[in-house]
Amino acid sequence: MSENILLKLQSLSTEYYSLGSWYSYAHFGPIIPKKSNDIEPEKIDGMILLLVKEGEMTLEINFEQFNFEANTFAVLPYGATVKFVNSTDKPLEAYTIFYTTDFLHDVNINFATISVPVLFENQSPAQMLSKSEAELVLKYFDLMRLNAMTKVNQQIEKNIASSLTAAMVYQMIQFHYKRIGIIDGSKVQRTCRNAYVHDFMKLVHVHYSRERSVAFYAGKLCISPKYLSLLVKETTGKSAAKWIDDFVLMEAKNLLRFSGKNVQQVAYALNFSNQSSFGKFFKHMTGMSPTDYQKS
Repeated sequence: MSENILLKLQSLSTEYYSLGSWYSYAHFGPIIPKKSNDIEPEKIDGMILLLVKEGEMTLEINFEQFNFEANTFAVLPYGATVKFVNSTDKPLEAYTIFYTTDFLHDVNINFATISVPVLFENQSPAQMLSKSEAELVLKYFDLMRLNAMTKVNQQIEKNIASSLTAAMVYQMIQFHYKRIGIIDGSKVQRTCRNAYVHDFMKLVHVHYSRERSVAFYAGKLCISPKYLSLLVKETTGKSAAKWIDDFVLMEAKNLLRFSGKNVQQVAYALNFSNQSSFGKFFKHMTGMSPTDYQKS
């Protein structure tokens, strides 16, 4: 699947560079895209970042249509089915970065530092940017382009790309914080309905490495676990228990990959009773053992 997408990106782009099997950069336009109804959907075996600089384009993502205007940034996630539908007659200029799953495994993003409302406030794959924000994101894209062109030491260039990608993720989160009114981790205004959910997420942010029980968080909020689970599920589309597990899993992956700790030490750091229970949790969540993940 990745090969098909890469070949299409390369054939359609006006500028294309790649770094080994890790990522590729493509620049499109300014062009007037041909309208076509015979383009087949492609399933993404990786992740695509898309920045539309000028013009408009319409993509069908998981069979739902999205229109992307100038200064729109979008994330097309792993496993998404994507199809180019059509465009207006306006000249289109856009940029993409395609990441393979192997590369993404080595990107060190500390999700525990992210103030939690951003994780579920924006369900759309796209974020409209101001002109200055789009120009800043374009600079990250350009650095990724220059890095792919360097061709001196691929391992160093891969590490540079990993750091740039993490920085770009943090940058997009900062943009989103600004839009939803988060200052120093607190939202300025929030609805009564979402208040419990925001407080739950903030508590998970603080306690996930020690507490994995929904009852613990419900007790902190003085509501029943059943009611908390209902609110979280209705607001975010994901259960309270799944949010807790996802926080634990993200930290487990970071520790296994980057901390230098062995599996037993990671299990202890995340308050599992023993290495075996941590191993069962990790394998249930990922399909592989902590040891295999650390070696991959």
